[in-house]
Amino acid sequence: MKIKNNSGIYIHIPFCRNKCDYCSFYSIPVNNDEIVENYVQTILKEIDYVSGQQDGVDADTVYFGGGTPSLLNPGQVERILTRIQERFILREEPEITLEMNPDDLTSEKLAGFTDAGINRIVLGVQSMDNDMRSKIGRRGRNVTNSLLDLFFSHREFTRCVDIIAGLPDQNEVQLLNDLEIITGYLPEHISVYLLSVDEGTPLGKRFLPDEKFENLQADLWGSAIGFLEKKGYIHYEISNYALPGFESRHNSKYWDFTPYYGFGSGAHSFINGKRISNRLQVDDYIKSSGFLYDVETPNADNTIVEFIMTSLRRLKGFSAEEFTAVTSIPLPADIAAKLKILKAEGMIEINNGRFYLSKKGLYYTDSIIYRIIEKYL
Repeated sequence: MKIKNNSGIYIHIPFCRNKCDYCSFYSIPVNNDEIVENYVQTILKEIDYVSGQQDGVDADTVYFGGGTPSLLNPGQVERILTRIQERFILREEPEITLEMNPDDLTSEKLAGFTDAGINRIVLGVQSMDNDMRSKIGRRGRNVTNSLLDLFFSHREFTRCVDIIAGLPDQNEVQLLNDLEIITGYLPEHISVYLLSVDEGTPLGKRFLPDEKFENLQADLWGSAIGFLEKKGYIHYEISNYALPGFESRHNSKYWDFTPYYGFGSGAHSFINGKRISNRLQVDDYIKSSGFLYDVETPNADNTIVEFIMTSLRRLKGFSAEEFTAVTSIPLPADIAAKLKILKAEGMIEINNGRFYLSKKGLYYTDSIIYRIIEKYL
């Protein structure tokens, strides 16, 4: 039996109670338990279908993302995990993660999820400042100290928190106050994402970022990095910080070109070097008698682009040897030359044969990557 070691499994739950004004991801506001249950039943069928196409998959991470996976009840989560264990080879001590909205945070749900097998929960705090939440159209329950007390009183799982920085009119005092409160609870993992204002969203229609806003975001970004490093958090990926040993094993697979299997409407997979996406939207996904996928086999240029994009997101960067191991070619001379130019500009560091973003370059990641890979797009 051929075993694919250390694969990841991703379960996509594209439902939300309310769609936030800044969100550009595919998600559907839903308050219908029947739709959610039918969707879960279809995920079980897709797991059966995909696992039947494989000789054997050895997985060590499972991730429930969305959307709002915490809309599921613990019984539904348990059924999905049971089916995964029946159809795949789930390693001992797997990392099993679920994203949770504050609206769903109760002692009963936390206990139910951990009983079902969840051992890592990501709480989407985003901001503890009610005014900031209002400005970005973050609806639902406000995050209070008593809510955090409840979340962190449970030690049966790894506690993770998501924050959004660089909100309209946010200042350093407001951001660092959020981080001071949160780090006081010693979460094992913190993600700090810069607000992205996309044109097609409700926020993008009423707020137009300008140079002043971009400078604000750069300043707040730097403040968050410095604050969390002083608190003992390892900055291991552009938006992610962890206490030693608590880095996300699952998300690291995306950056390390490790195979992963995605289940659910719109979910993506990376299997045998191919990018595979489920192209059915929720209604069709539930009603269809089969599954439809788009399959892309990356060419040499695609692989170079993906490697640079993912590797420079990690604070450890990459080496020429790692580049060759993934792409099967030596590091191109034009890329090496651009890396040296970016080093002279203070955007890239080169140390012990590794290329990685400087602290200055972290904020300009997208433009730096574009300069490096423009020829290959």
